[in-house]
Amino acid sequence: MEDDKLLDRLDVSESVLDEKKARRLIWRSRFALWRNIAQTLLAIWFFYTLYMIAIQIGYAKLNKEDDLVRYASTLIETHYAGLKVDKLGHTPVSLSPWLTQETTLTLYKQLGKWEEIVGTVTVKKPLWGKLEYEIHYQQKQLDERNGTFRFALPLSLLGQKPLDERREQDELWEQLAHMEDGYVAEMAFSTLQPYEPMQLYKLLEKYDLYLLQMAVYGGELKTFKPTLTRSESTVYVPNLVLRPAVHYSEGGSMSLEKAMSLPESVEDAKNQLIPDLEWMQSYAPDVFDAYDEKRLTYLREKGIVVYGAVVTGPVRELEKLRAETGLHEFQLGRIAVWNW
Repeated sequence: MEDDKLLDRLDVSESVLDEKKARRLIWRSRFALWRNIAQTLLAIWFFYTLYMIAIQIGYAKLNKEDDLVRYASTLIETHYAGLKVDKLGHTPVSLSPWLTQETTLTLYKQLGKWEEIVGTVTVKKPLWGKLEYEIHYQQKQLDERNGTFRFALPLSLLGQKPLDERREQDELWEQLAHMEDGYVAEMAFSTLQPYEPMQLYKLLEKYDLYLLQMAVYGGELKTFKPTLTRSESTVYVPNLVLRPAVHYSEGGSMSLEKAMSLPESVEDAKNQLIPDLEWMQSYAPDVFDAYDEKRLTYLREKGIVVYGAVVTGPVRELEKLRAETGLHEFQLGRIAVWNW
């Protein structure tokens, strides 16, 4: 009997030892599993870091950052009347693991001698596929105005009889009349007849205003049919914008921007438009690509004519433009305190 009791005790002790060994094995297995997972994750993170460092270094050596900024600024400033892009200083461009380039640029308007921030534009260029961009406006009012302007096509460009006289905009001029002298504003207008850029510059030269941009005719509705908006006898189409000439360094960054304040600076702007569009076409397609290719063909053959402009200056000086009977479809933009 005593031997049986001893055997029972031994069996119990061995089962306890076996259970402890099993638990130790389980915990060792769990520890080894988590250790392997941690080592794998660490290795993935290490190689991912090396990969990102390598592609960032390679991207920097290729000097491609400035190209994306140049493309974005050229796209906005040649297709959105009234908007300018902040190109000064270094703009960081991020690169995703899938080699998608992305940057965000500040949008502004010139009001008098100051610049007012009105939003941002984010541009993404994937390794394959179409470049994408998105504009985010900082609106001052709860309406659909986003600060850009549109221009009425002169009917003579379409082979039609020009308007006999312009439609007067008494409400706009009354609004200006109620403003005190201590304000500046931006204004856009169209022309009843097409002009050479220098002709329109000469017409505006006598006024104390800054000429910011001009609307360029690129063969719309004559050699191709883009989307259009019609109001009575007025036709609006997506238009090109003649902007001040921008010079770039060999690396692609902006080195100089000339305001259209002198005859030679207007000529520089005119001479740069076609090369700008050609460079955009070679760099990446965009949503305007179908139009721009046709516009380029037209501009190379016919040259550059304009049919509107964006200006800024004191409100009393803007009022004087009403006396120019060849101007019509005036649009008043943002207003700021005197800074002239």
